Amino acid sequence: MRLTQIAVMVALFAAYGCQRGPDSKGDVRKALDQANMQHVELKVDSDEHIVHLQGVVGSMAERTRAQEVADAVVGTSGRVLNELTVKGVNDETAGDLDGDIRKNLDKMIDNDPTLKERSIDFAVVNGMVTIKGDVRTVDEKNRVGDMTKAAAGVKDVANGLRIESDGH
Repeated sequence: MRLTQIAVMVALFAAYGCQRGPDSKGDVRKALDQANMQHVELKVDSDEHIVHLQGVVGSMAERTRAQEVADAVVGTSGRVLNELTVKGVNDETAGDLDGDIRKNLDKMIDNDPTLKERSIDFAVVNGMVTIKGDVRTVDEKNRVGDMTKAAAGVKDVANGLRIESDGH
């Protein structure tokens, strides 16, 4: 099985490594299909260069394998957020935990005198947080990212905040 994974990764590198402007969703879909993971759903935020792996898998090994396949395709051109739920492990509690994380993050922003004036939204799926919205400086963007990473229950963060230009 390990040899199969290596063969898939080598094939993906050869097929996609030298292309410009990859079709992230199509490329990742094809790689997942080749790895017999047709049931894994994809959502791509092209503006933020984020590929979201979604749906339910049967084991942690399958969840990890989907991440590895997607990472091999995306490489350094973007991020992969693994939002897959493992059947029977976290089906029922994930939604409640995600809601708690989102409320905590919103409260942190509301308690910051500068950031509460910005348009910042959090999407949380299985502890994976995607940040969207607008801030005024790189420092503000980094501060929101750092606050999010430090929040309880957060497993990974994709910071898709945009920095507003002065002439807004």
